[in-house]
Amino acid sequence: MQEDRINLVRPQMGTSRALTVRRYGKVGSGPKAYFQAALHADELPGVITLHHLEALLKEADAKSEITGEIVVVPFANPIGFTQYVDMKPLGRFEMRSGQNFNRHYPDLSPALIEAVASKLTQDADQNVAIIRAELRRLIAKSRKDSAPLTDLVDLRLTLAELAIDADYVMDLHCDWEAPMHLYISDHNWPDAADLSAQIGSECSLIAEISGDNPFDETFSRPWVELRRVYRDKFPIPMATLATTIELRGDRDVYDDYAIKDADNLFKFLQRRGLIKGDPGALPDAKCDATPLSGVDRVMAPHGGMVVFHVEAGEKVEAGQELGYVLDCETGQKTTFSSRTNGVLYSRIGIRLIVPGGYLCSVAGAEPLPGREGQLLLSK
Repeated sequence: MQEDRINLVRPQMGTSRALTVRRYGKVGSGPKAYFQAALHADELPGVITLHHLEALLKEADAKSEITGEIVVVPFANPIGFTQYVDMKPLGRFEMRSGQNFNRHYPDLSPALIEAVASKLTQDADQNVAIIRAELRRLIAKSRKDSAPLTDLVDLRLTLAELAIDADYVMDLHCDWEAPMHLYISDHNWPDAADLSAQIGSECSLIAEISGDNPFDETFSRPWVELRRVYRDKFPIPMATLATTIELRGDRDVYDDYAIKDADNLFKFLQRRGLIKGDPGALPDAKCDATPLSGVDRVMAPHGGMVVFHVEAGEKVEAGQELGYVLDCETGQKTTFSSRTNGVLYSRIGIRLIVPGGYLCSVAGAEPLPGREGQLLLSK
């Protein structure tokens, strides 16, 4: 194992921040997997999961069982880690710009399409090597073109540089109150069905573009766009499987969960040939993929206190009463429901709601009217 600290742009006099990066296996020895946690710095289930995964990786590395390269960033957001108000961590948005830490990553697709136009061949493996070399060049160019370089942009580009040539990109998050679920490009499905089954995902949401360029789409979208432009001329595989894994809710920071989740991620790496050993039989899948455009995001009809009648992870039906919002001053009480049958896979972690505030999400099997464009919450 090799550990590095990458210094980030100093945001102000007398301050400094750095990323810790740990590498297992050998660079260039085989497939590359990249893991990070706490990009939303107040989401800690991924941090404890990587803590337990690294214990397994250290043992495998010592036994020379790692056949590829595995990069781990155990906490990906030192900016968000320092943001507290009234003893509450505020790690989802940068306080200076108001931007979501998991949005606005560079889309290299247009430049990449032009850069490889005269270089692609009829050999798929050679094309992958050519494309990844260009991706590394373009992400480095993005840094040069970003002047002046803010600490937020530096963080985004540093993380992207670490993952840009990976075969597998695993961005570990959590929701407010939720079962295990994941987000992934529809072009990675059903290839990623083994990952979904292995981790016990209860809701696997697929989309080509979810909106505002989240971290994982920086690595999947270039392959999608290249295949769209060149699919009739050159063999180009979907060479990167990039996903956002939501490790239940933000309070689910328990060794029991994390040890099991780490073991499942380790077995996935074994199944995909990055680590020697038998991962055993693939668990039965708990869900099939459903479109992100089929998610009904239920919003509060007015301000007040929310009372839920169903738990996160339950299957619900369209029109079923999911709970109510109560204004205790006026006595106004309004029930709420979803437009679709599906799994209530996310609900808000607070109980005081403003008009139009987010309440919960239900994942349906079919796209819903009006669900296009900006499919994710928050900018």
